Amino acid sequence: MSLFAYFLRRSLAFIPLTFGVSILIFAMFALTPIDPINYIVGLDENKQSQRDQLAKKFGLNDPIYKRYWDWIYPIVTRLDFGTSWFGDKPVETLFAPYIGNTILLFGTSFVLSIVTSTIIGIVAAQHHNSIFDQTALFGSLVGFSIPNFILGIVAIITITNATNGRILPIYLSKAGETVFDQIPAMTTALLVMLISGIAFATRLVRSQMLNVLRQNYIRTARAKGLSERTVIYKHALRNALLPFVTIIALSLPGVLSGSAIIERVFNYPGVGRQLIIEGLRFNLPVVTAVSFFFAVLSIFMLIIADVVYGLVDPRIKY
Repeated sequence: MSLFAYFLRRSLAFIPLTFGVSILIFAMFALTPIDPINYIVGLDENKQSQRDQLAKKFGLNDPIYKRYWDWIYPIVTRLDFGTSWFGDKPVETLFAPYIGNTILLFGTSFVLSIVTSTIIGIVAAQHHNSIFDQTALFGSLVGFSIPNFILGIVAIITITNATNGRILPIYLSKAGETVFDQIPAMTTALLVMLISGIAFATRLVRSQMLNVLRQNYIRTARAKGLSERTVIYKHALRNALLPFVTIIALSLPGVLSGSAIIERVFNYPGVGRQLIIEGLRFNLPVVTAVSFFFAVLSIFMLIIADVVYGLVDPRIKY
């Protein structure tokens, strides 16, 4: 089977996987023991008398299978995610405009962290136990140990104090502005995501390269007089990257959820920030829709990772 045929087959598997994930996500929020009506009416005595009407309006009295069908059918047929419980706005208007911003931030940090960590990991493995290797190992340990939101808060406070408030590394909501209009905020958020991403991936690349460089076929390649560049990039790197791709693919959902925290810390106008804001209000239609979006994006990236296996290691036959 060719790589293209395998990609088509995996793409078809995307459909049942997506439906399965949608059932799990909807059930998780629909079966929560928390009464969502309490979050809507609050302490307003006038609204307390409307509890039954609100429950009927939002379909909370219907069987869970009917509620799921009423939710998933409009999504599949016309990408209609329903109506927000606050303001009666279409759910997609509360997160769809921010999808591009999230993909921009997450995609840029992901690509840069992979490229940078691969270079650092290769050099560190080539010069095992050197000053560079020990520095990279220590830096990756520190970067991996510190939570993203702590790094973000420290960066915001440090830059703000150092510039006496002239540079604000946090997004200020201004009408008509895009993410590119506030470069300090975007740059700082990107660097914070890069620190943890590079730290995590560097240790993986370094350990895999060290393991491969000790193999007999690498010694044989060097004994034949091949250049070090050929040995490293043609023979060692492909074998070292296969486990690396696997681990990175499995960690993608966690990376996505971590980007939501960064978006909230920097007030970055992304889908993750909207998830946290609406989650604090227990706005179930929006929370369910955003969670479903992250799940679908994770499934898609895992399928892409499967295809990358064949590009990294030609020994894999589909």
